[in-house]
Amino acid sequence: MRLSFLNRFRSDSGYALPAVIILSAVMLVLVTGSLSVTSSGMVKADDDQDAGGALAAAYAGVAEYQSRLSNDSTYQKYGNSASLYTSSPASTVSLPTGAAANPAFGVLATDAWAIVPGSDNRASYRYEINNSQYGTSGVIKLRVTGKVGNVTRTIVADLRQKGFLDFLYFTDFETLDPDIFGGTDCDRYAWANPARPVACQKIQFGAADTINGPLHTNDRLSICGSTFNGDVTSASTLAFSNECTGTAIRWNGSANAVIKAPAYRSAITIPPTNSQLRKEARNDLSTDVPRPGCLYTGPTEITLNSDGTMTVSSPWTKYTNISLTPGISSANPAQCGTLSALRSAAGATIPVLEKNLIYVQNVPNDTSDVNYSAGLPTNFVCSGSGRDQSWSFRGTTFPMAGESRPATSSTTAPAYGCKNGDAFVKGTLAGELTIGSENYVYVTGDVKYANAESSILGLIGQNAVWVYNPMAFTYNSSGTITGSTAVLPAAGGRTIQAAVLSVAHTIMVQNYQYGGQRGTLTVLGALAQKFRGTVATTSGGSIVNGYAKSYTYDERLRFTAPPKFLTPVSTTYGVTQYASVNSAFTPQGAKIP
Repeated sequence: MRLSFLNRFRSDSGYALPAVIILSAVMLVLVTGSLSVTSSGMVKADDDQDAGGALAAAYAGVAEYQSRLSNDSTYQKYGNSASLYTSSPASTVSLPTGAAANPAFGVLATDAWAIVPGSDNRASYRYEINNSQYGTSGVIKLRVTGKVGNVTRTIVADLRQKGFLDFLYFTDFETLDPDIFGGTDCDRYAWANPARPVACQKIQFGAADTINGPLHTNDRLSICGSTFNGDVTSASTLAFSNECTGTAIRWNGSANAVIKAPAYRSAITIPPTNSQLRKEARNDLSTDVPRPGCLYTGPTEITLNSDGTMTVSSPWTKYTNISLTPGISSANPAQCGTLSALRSAAGATIPVLEKNLIYVQNVPNDTSDVNYSAGLPTNFVCSGSGRDQSWSFRGTTFPMAGESRPATSSTTAPAYGCKNGDAFVKGTLAGELTIGSENYVYVTGDVKYANAESSILGLIGQNAVWVYNPMAFTYNSSGTITGSTAVLPAAGGRTIQAAVLSVAHTIMVQNYQYGGQRGTLTVLGALAQKFRGTVATTSGGSIVNGYAKSYTYDERLRFTAPPKFLTPVSTTYGVTQYASVNSAFTPQGAKIP
């Protein structure tokens, strides 16, 4: 069926159902008002009026469905399996029952229609659900048919959860991660009561920063000159002011003499953990997880290959699909690589999972866990303890030869821990994939798309997401760093094409304050984090150490998401696209093939 796109828009806070219903009712009154015309012209006028009213009724049905989703985030599971629009298998939907029964799900001539309030029972609608893309991209397709008199009109609306991917840059707290840099009570907003302590290290947007896309923070922005080429919103209730005298803030590329306050938008809550991603690699949940992804255990290297494959090395892994249900065994499906290959020097080269997810977990301490290990894997060497751990496996070593352990790493999750659920990622992706980790994600090289229109990547770390930047340090007798040398050449900077989320910590450049200028950090996608991460040190607006920023929003993220990407704790659904299609039902309620 050929679609005719009528319009496309996004809303900041979802729909307020009463307002939309009232608007729809007003539209109906306008289009169904009496006209003084000749009797021969009245039939056509009535048809035109009813056609406009039917379209308004269809839009009212979209708004009503959005309202139900806002009140029940699982409402996408409901639908009528007898609908011609519901994708196969139809068992993915079921009808709500009892007090929750909804006449809008009717698809038979004998079924009722849902009535638009305020229309004197003249306007009604039904809707059909296609949730086949919900599990991967978070998109629900809704086909709604409105009816007035003897006329029906049908529209299709794409709905997507609103959240982190609506922004190029999203931050919960505009301060450095206290787990890495120290500080107490830093997980408070500057505008809260009591406010965040002054000792917490806030981060400014500097004169060299350009943000080419929408930005939101739950905190108060600190700006010392910057260019914002997109909407800027904040949940702060404090008045905004430029913190650096003599610097201009450029809003949408134009310097303003008068400081413009970011628009207010309510806070967006990050989930406390990404552990729900592990569920996507279970093989005992056929209803919730019909296509399991892959679970890897311990430090895991993932190289994305431009031919649509990926090479995975994961020496601790025992089972890549797990079961917690008696009678169903954990397994090692071929799509995740054989154990012998995963534990080899070359790793397992396998096709990129089709619209699916990889999760890298810590080595379990629970002896009953199928991935528990009493000793070290063959050829895996672990040295040191606490924050000074290092590991090597068949020629791969972290820290690498000549590298000093990072100057900043979490006190609870050290860099390069032997049993950490760390994902080390680089390469060129041809496909649609999300990679999550229970600990860190290290971007160890450029991460790019083979095709920027068809490939999409998500990177989700429970803890920090690090831009790998190894350094060799020199120390004085008291152990203070006195000098640094980059172990890897700058090579013009680093490119990351992905939607990136740090659930509990930060996205930042490893050793950002050492090694001199490293080029430009070029990002195409979206960045979301709990605490602001740093990428450089500056002096007089110029980069001294680390990377200059060049961040651009991937516009596709307005309409879709990497497979199984995380969403906020509480969210609304926005319409990303409307389309007018042929009527799906006759005015008598019969389905039109």
